[in-house]
Amino acid sequence: MQPTNQTKVIVLGGGYAGTLAALRLAGKTNQQSVEVILVNGHDHFVERIRHHQLAAGQPAKKLPFVRLLAGSKVRFVQGWCTQIDTTAKQIVLQTLDGANALPYDNLIYALGSSTDQSRIPGIKEHAHSLTDEAAVHRLQEQAQSLSNHQGRLLIIGGGLTGIEAATELAESYPGLQVTLATKGQLGATLSPAGAAHVRHVFARLGITVEEETSIERLTANAAYCPDGRVLPFDACLWVGAFAVPKLATASGLLVDSSGRVLVDETLRVINQPAIYAAGDVAATGLRMACATAMPMGAYVADHLAAQLQGKPAPTPFGFSYLIQCISLGRHDGLVQTVRADDAPKPQIITGWAASRIKELICSFTIWSLYIEKRWPGTYRWLRAELPATRRQQESRKQVPYGQTAPNL
Repeated sequence: MQPTNQTKVIVLGGGYAGTLAALRLAGKTNQQSVEVILVNGHDHFVERIRHHQLAAGQPAKKLPFVRLLAGSKVRFVQGWCTQIDTTAKQIVLQTLDGANALPYDNLIYALGSSTDQSRIPGIKEHAHSLTDEAAVHRLQEQAQSLSNHQGRLLIIGGGLTGIEAATELAESYPGLQVTLATKGQLGATLSPAGAAHVRHVFARLGITVEEETSIERLTANAAYCPDGRVLPFDACLWVGAFAVPKLATASGLLVDSSGRVLVDETLRVINQPAIYAAGDVAATGLRMACATAMPMGAYVADHLAAQLQGKPAPTPFGFSYLIQCISLGRHDGLVQTVRADDAPKPQIITGWAASRIKELICSFTIWSLYIEKRWPGTYRWLRAELPATRRQQESRKQVPYGQTAPNL
């Protein structure tokens, strides 16, 4: 019989942060009366960091949660959360069998992010995205078809995702005419040597770059710029800004102007000590990335485990950047060394060696989940104080609960 005093912990979101948090917490509380429930809309783990590869026709391995969680104390529930009721301490799910409510004692909110398709008129109707697998498959099918007759693919967004998508698609579909449009300079966040290598690869693959180019609207086959220029295309891929789900705002959690949840130095939601936020949804000041999501997931598991076991809490969450890894097709890449605050250093690694390092890191994200299941607490990361959390401690006092805070 299940103990009546069992602590229920719901992990909402089976991405990089949520899955690691669930496995780590379940392992650390294995000898206690704690039930860890992982809730996710898909029945399998989605490797978002490989979506540009999937778009280029490379096969993807399915990672069903029933296999990934096998042997752990984590219970999986498939469903889409429509409400967090902080008063009743329960979430409302839409499942295949209808609506269902799940109570919680503690909640880890880790729903991640998706491509923001509301930024430019026409994006949602006329552009592909890398947000989910269905969208990626549609892009892959059209890119393959267009490659057969020199079709034009316009990629809007010059960040790391845009760079990876452009090089991967251009390499896999040599008949495709790829153009990348970016608001700034190509590789603006990289060192001069890093940016120069990206330009060299773009030139080798025949990718056209439209720098200092803003897009104000899209139609079925053209992107319109404020200066009157028109960029024609046969297919368009939007890899601009990311957006987080509106669930936190709708549920009354305190958020910043982008909808990211305001957290304290222990990643607990401000004014809701029973709820933690991890990954892209947390307003920590960190870049949205797998590299920042997994440390946050590990930390909230450690903090909550200590709380449930009556042990001293770990020191405030800290994170330090080390490198940026960029794939430039299957046979080239760039490893950009960075300072703790993500600013680029002069040193870089390029070519085949960089592509292998990138692949090892991508593979490690999955290995680390299996390792964490077997040896909870194994995952480690570099730490440094986050200045954003200090600013939030002052700003949060000025914002009534349930309202939106300024962009911190």
